[in-house]
Amino acid sequence: MQKRKSIKAIIWDLDGTLIYFNIDFRRARHEAIKILKKYGVPNPLLSVEFSILDNVAKSREYFNMQGYSDKKIQKIVNKVDSKITKVEHEAAHKAIMVKGIDQVLKYARANKLKQAIFTFNTRKNAEISLKTVNLTHFFEIIVGRDNINNLKPHPEHLTYICNELHINPSEVLVIGDSSRDIEAAINVGAYSIALNTKNPNFFGGEFINKADKIIKLNEIPSKLIEAIKKLL
Repeated sequence: MQKRKSIKAIIWDLDGTLIYFNIDFRRARHEAIKILKKYGVPNPLLSVEFSILDNVAKSREYFNMQGYSDKKIQKIVNKVDSKITKVEHEAAHKAIMVKGIDQVLKYARANKLKQAIFTFNTRKNAEISLKTVNLTHFFEIIVGRDNINNLKPHPEHLTYICNELHINPSEVLVIGDSSRDIEAAINVGAYSIALNTKNPNFFGGEFINKADKIIKLNEIPSKLIEAIKKLL
């Protein structure tokens, strides 16, 4: 890692980084696609191989081309979100902690680092999953998709948290397991560590290798703590 400012906070991704959410992604995507098809999106634009975000983005483009009003489009997107939230809610109660991550959280707290979470999940479901694995008390703020307008990798997701914590993004370490997490960190000038927790749904993408460091699952907690220590 290049030496910049010492860090004052760690902003964590949730699923695949702190916990395994164990959501049935194919089921969630099928539910989303079912709703989008109901409102006229043609089959070739949708696929269970695409993320829900990608399916919704393609559908937005289609709706705009068809002349749907912004109000109608948002109503459809809200229906998709409501259905997915229910699937996530079920999964939140079955969350499993990433082995050794609690030791890293304790290390960060002992070194007086502020800790926060930015996630695609809703804040409520994130809180349920953290409570399930007894990790809630480590975090000062949790920001889900229902708290902001623009999700990671858009800068808003991280800058919102930085503003709430009264810190500069250059004093933040972002830890996540997806390309979007690392891209978000780069977009605001934060440090980044990519965790390869071997979840094929997330790890990978063009920005993963641009992280300041990549840590493997069997290197948690030792190597991850070591990497954080170098930034203090």
